[in-house]
Amino acid sequence: MFRILAIAAAVAVLAGCAATQSTPPTFSGCKTWEQQAGSPHLVSVAVLSPELAKVIGVQEVSTARTGTGMAAVQTTVYNCSDVDVVLTMRTRFTGNRGQSEPPSAWKTVFLTPRGQATYGESAISQATDKVAVDINDGNRGQSQFAPGQSYVIPAK
Repeated sequence: MFRILAIAAAVAVLAGCAATQSTPPTFSGCKTWEQQAGSPHLVSVAVLSPELAKVIGVQEVSTARTGTGMAAVQTTVYNCSDVDVVLTMRTRFTGNRGQSEPPSAWKTVFLTPRGQATYGESAISQATDKVAVDINDGNRGQSQFAPGQSYVIPAK
């Protein structure tokens, strides 16, 4: 009987040590947007959801001109968690005199657990010479990580 109580007490103590958070835990070595924000090569990217900033990262942003001379952008994003993540992404276009055309439509991008995807867009105005990419939660601004839902952070 004493042995059972000691095991139950040990389990209770260990359970008390497990931390929880409102977003899924990320795997070791994966650099999230929270850690990348402010990087000089990513200044044209905005992650609009604080929850997403904790579980996704941006691998690269590249800009170029299409064969017809229009500005184009490609952005590769990745998932640092072991759950599916749904994003919406769009591009904003500017020229020498401010906005050169309306932002693109929001496009849905699916990230499998630990997966990555590439989003791309091209301008339709010759006046566009700069682009910026917005990344938002795929549930239209509401967190896909349900309120009150918690994820156990594995002990290290």
